[in-house]
Amino acid sequence: MRVIRVTAEDMNRAMRKVRETLGDDAIILATGKLPDGGVEITAAIDPPGDKPESKPPPPESALNSGLSGPVLDELTRKVEGLSQMLGRHVIAAEAAGNFAARPELLPIYDHLKRQEVDPAIIAQLLDGLRPSGGRGLLPRLAIRLKKMLKVSPGLHYSQRRPDIWTLVGPTGVGKTTTVAKLAALCALKLGMKVGLVTLDTFRIAATEQIKVYGRIMDLPTCVASNAGEFSEVLNNLREQDIILVDTVGRSPKDQDNMADLEAILAGGAQATCHLVMACPTRDRDQQEVVRSFGRFKPKTLIYTKLDETSVFGPILNQVVRSGLPVSYVTLGQKVPDDLEEANREMLVKRLMPPREEEQEYL
Repeated sequence: MRVIRVTAEDMNRAMRKVRETLGDDAIILATGKLPDGGVEITAAIDPPGDKPESKPPPPESALNSGLSGPVLDELTRKVEGLSQMLGRHVIAAEAAGNFAARPELLPIYDHLKRQEVDPAIIAQLLDGLRPSGGRGLLPRLAIRLKKMLKVSPGLHYSQRRPDIWTLVGPTGVGKTTTVAKLAALCALKLGMKVGLVTLDTFRIAATEQIKVYGRIMDLPTCVASNAGEFSEVLNNLREQDIILVDTVGRSPKDQDNMADLEAILAGGAQATCHLVMACPTRDRDQQEVVRSFGRFKPKTLIYTKLDETSVFGPILNQVVRSGLPVSYVTLGQKVPDDLEEANREMLVKRLMPPREEEQEYL
């Protein structure tokens, strides 16, 4: 691979030098500003003689030798993950090259990268982005973000009584506290009849925690440990407007325990699942959670701990990739104050550059 570094007074001149030296097939690796106000570009190209000869694929028997079942599935997931990672890097390099011809996009591009927005999504957001009515680029960016984000109406009186919300998700994301916040919202603010159910008989004192919330709010609270008990308690609470179900946290990699939870939830076929994730969790880990918990067919995403991070790009990434809307977000530990029904304006505001930096993006 041949790598070069060029400098020039502006991006247009720098890109012209790259094309004159390496041709139209050059890959932009990095761009930057120089202290004197100029710019630099690092670019590369594979000369024809450097390309390795293609080799025939190994025989199928060699691929299958010793690999079957979970081992093969895990290997396939790792290969797919590496492929996706490589794809993101290629898209990022292409995007940097495309935006180099329009330097006014680079501050927005860098901001979205810091927010950990997927490079493919950044490319969609900035493709053809131009100012409107002399107001700069940010208003147009906000409109595009708003169109990409999906939100879902929160809890409300339903003609189908009771409405059953089951919260699922990995360990440590705050499902139990979120159940309590939703219960307080429905019972104290909306005046609904609420029932609580916990399926978490695994954690020490987990059942007692939900019972305490139930006693404080004077709500009927039940415990179930299998599908039969779950079906029975749902029947006992059938006169409620809403039933909120807390579940034991499961690692997305623990397929056996996931299957156990799935078997218990079969006792509440009329329930809808909602996937709870912590906002500070890395994007790749969130993607794995969405993929793994997809077996429960969640209707919405609930994001917790927004107060513990300043990076919100993974929310946009999961909404775009999965097509699932966000229904609620939590911003602290206080019950029920730190719970908000999701809305596009709030999510867009968190993804946009801070107001004190807006001048850089005009």
